[in-house]
Amino acid sequence: MSQWQLENRRFHVDINATGGELVRIWDRQQNVERLWRATSGIWNNSATQLFPVVGRLIHKGLWEGEHFYALPDHGFLRHQTFTCLAQKPDSLLIEAKATLQTLAVWPWQWRIQTALTLHNEGISVSQQVFNDDVRPFWFSLGWHPGFSIPITRSGWQVEFANKPVHGPFYTRGRTLAIPEDPPETRRFPLTADGFTSGAVYFGHCQEQRVIVRSPEGRIALTLDTGQQTWLALWGVPGCDLLCIEPLSGTTDDPDFSGEVTRKRGMQSLAPGECQHFETRVCFAVDE
Repeated sequence: MSQWQLENRRFHVDINATGGELVRIWDRQQNVERLWRATSGIWNNSATQLFPVVGRLIHKGLWEGEHFYALPDHGFLRHQTFTCLAQKPDSLLIEAKATLQTLAVWPWQWRIQTALTLHNEGISVSQQVFNDDVRPFWFSLGWHPGFSIPITRSGWQVEFANKPVHGPFYTRGRTLAIPEDPPETRRFPLTADGFTSGAVYFGHCQEQRVIVRSPEGRIALTLDTGQQTWLALWGVPGCDLLCIEPLSGTTDDPDFSGEVTRKRGMQSLAPGECQHFETRVCFAVDE
């Protein structure tokens, strides 16, 4: 099967086998598509999964000692084929794992299980990383969903409800430098030129509730980051697209050496161990 469908009373959802990518969230109650539909020339994805790296790699890969691993930006998971482990009308458990192609560029045995579960307010996405190798490996994991929100109308903003976060940190040439004494904020206005230079990052975002609020002050969407430390916001100027990305790492620092242990946000996973991340998205009933 190349695609799976989930349904409950309110939502109809489509998930592609390629990348385990969520590609549709149709809100039947509100008669509106909640997810960005892939559009050539703007952004040709909807909700990509990122592994084993996040963001741009300025050296086109990573070094581990004397060994260089040539990796694409955002990693290779978004190109892998997922298989179904279990499915119910409103939930799905799928899995991808190491292949000959991935072992050629990243020589570890890994598995990722992604669980998608519909609820009355939206969807939960759970990602679990397994180390099936005899050696530890370093990784970052992320989810890069884009939402269809009319942010070209002025006055939209993103709020951090639970506590102040570090940021905003603006990318330059898809690289990210973090100051030694970072600012803190609880809100970020979505302006016409806010993403002209690329994604905007925020740190210390674990267990955070992210709120997207309309110009009239109504909540359009909430996203709970779970265990992810970083959050990126991104859009294409002039488009009603807002990506809200819970991440365990970031795009490269402009002065990054290329050594895997020094890439921001990379985590070590021991043989036989697994690590779990979960994000919950809720959509307003009446915006």
